[in-house]
Amino acid sequence: LHEYRKEKEKVHTKPLGMAFVTFQNEAMTAIILKDFNACQVQGCRCRLEPGSSQFSEVLHVHNWSVSYAPDPQNVRW
Repeated sequence: LHEYRKEKEKVHTKPLGMAFVTFQNEAMTAIILKDFNACQVQGCRCRLEPGSSQFSEVLHVHNWSVSYAPDPQNVRW
């Protein structure tokens, strides 16, 4: 239990810089991916940005790269 707590504390000081998000179905996933990446053209951003929220700036959304996750068997959990 002590080691678990130590590791849990490390998570907040050493983020991986990635997240996995689950959607209801493949169609919804495709829509989100398309909408988020709609303004990226060959690595350059156009004037329009994906919809933002009050947290977009603090989360540095402009630096995000959004793509399909690898197969779970290819992720080191």
